[in-house]
Amino acid sequence: VWQFVFFKKVPRMEEAAVEKPVISRPEPLVAEAERSKPHLDKGTISNVLEKDILVNADLFEAVFSTRGGALKRWRLKKYKDKVENGNWIEMVTPGDSAQYPLSLSFSDPNLDNLEGAHYQLESQTENAVQFVYKQKGTKIERTYVFKKESYEFSHTTRIWAPRPLMKGEVFIGFSEGIPTDEKTNILFAAYADVRNFIYRLPGKTYRQKVSNLKEDKEIKNTIQWGGIENRYFISALFNHSKVKPYLLISSPLPGSGAIEFQFPFYKEAGDDFFEMSFSGYIGPKEVGLLKAVEPGFDEAVDFGMFSFLCIPLLFIMNFFYKFCHNYGVAILLLTLLVRVLFHPLTKKSLKAMREMQRIQPQIAKIKEKNKDDRQRMNKEVMDLMKSNKVNPLGGCLPLLFQMPIFFALYRLLYNAIELYQAPFFGWIKDLSTKDPLYITPVLMGVAMFIQQKMTPTTSIDPVQQRMMMLMPIIFSFFMIALPSGLVLYILASTLLQIVSQYVVNRDFAKQGL
Repeated sequence: VWQFVFFKKVPRMEEAAVEKPVISRPEPLVAEAERSKPHLDKGTISNVLEKDILVNADLFEAVFSTRGGALKRWRLKKYKDKVENGNWIEMVTPGDSAQYPLSLSFSDPNLDNLEGAHYQLESQTENAVQFVYKQKGTKIERTYVFKKESYEFSHTTRIWAPRPLMKGEVFIGFSEGIPTDEKTNILFAAYADVRNFIYRLPGKTYRQKVSNLKEDKEIKNTIQWGGIENRYFISALFNHSKVKPYLLISSPLPGSGAIEFQFPFYKEAGDDFFEMSFSGYIGPKEVGLLKAVEPGFDEAVDFGMFSFLCIPLLFIMNFFYKFCHNYGVAILLLTLLVRVLFHPLTKKSLKAMREMQRIQPQIAKIKEKNKDDRQRMNKEVMDLMKSNKVNPLGGCLPLLFQMPIFFALYRLLYNAIELYQAPFFGWIKDLSTKDPLYITPVLMGVAMFIQQKMTPTTSIDPVQQRMMMLMPIIFSFFMIALPSGLVLYILASTLLQIVSQYVVNRDFAKQGL
């Protein structure tokens, strides 16, 4: 039900075909390639030769363009779009060169010629690239510096221009692009994925679904960082400029848009240039990596209100993984640990339910006898429970204490990038996507049916009993689109609950309960 209500299916990020190059030690980190680009009908931009600047880092391969000195491609080497014969994950949606991520744009129409302008590659080193644009008294210098074995980078843009031209606003950010994946129904979708604009104000992180954005949105507050995310990956910028910008979220077309920092474009007295300074992160939403980038950035992993429980559960799951080297097995061990810890509460709940079941015939007689006097009926029922030392909430309260852990495990296994393309055994080759053969959802339904038969019923209403018989079928259907790692946890938890109930029922039988 949680999946059905809160997670809508939208297309995955566009996948680009990339052949993995052979990287040798003597080759520099930065390389250059050239290709012709079509004419851009904007301002004074002419049909000049665009050059692609290749950055070959340990964890990613990026391509920058001399058209605007902006980002054109960013591929993650550790993650692929498919388990078998897959290509590196592409973090940039191909589009018009004027809308490349990290492009500059201006509110003043007189500066249209600077948008998508042709830059010169000023310098390239093992870990840095610098672009320069010069024309008619205006100079723009754009520098990117990359960290080894990291998805982080730093960026600085400096603009020298005549003071009369420095007015209005200047924008820089990420464009979302339009997904081109075909939509499929819930039975055949790989997994439900949602693209969000995400940003952080002091103390809190906010999300805006791309598909729900109907008009431009301006956030006039102190912005710590902003970017675009899906379930497992994120592109974000962190402002380190002296000037504090606004944040603009725009949606020119349904399902597309951009998130940009909006700076007032001016020079302070004594300054020779206007400067914007950032750090950036384009990579997986791995909690440890995000924490190291910026305080609060780990909230990009959407664990929800139970995140304080998800973090230690994630630590335990990763601890198990160090020994078994299989996240499916780590999930089973984590589930076993949780069930063992909660067995006393489960036993208490089952005992209360059995006691309640024992007095159900007497409760039915009282209801029939006093069906026209509800007040007397309630009094006699409460007296009966009191005389038999039965707590009407005894079966629910122990389960209520367990619910936060179960919800936290749900959120953890639904969002943890550790499960992305992580194999289990046999037909399950990716724990982050649905079971391709639907075996685990069916087994889940069977296990739930067995559990129902073993659980004491506190109702004698035949309509309620028939409805309960349908629950395994309904839950199996809801399990179809869930990640197989999450279904594996629910299945294992149900099976362990059956074992727990068998042990408890056996003990009760010995005690004559």
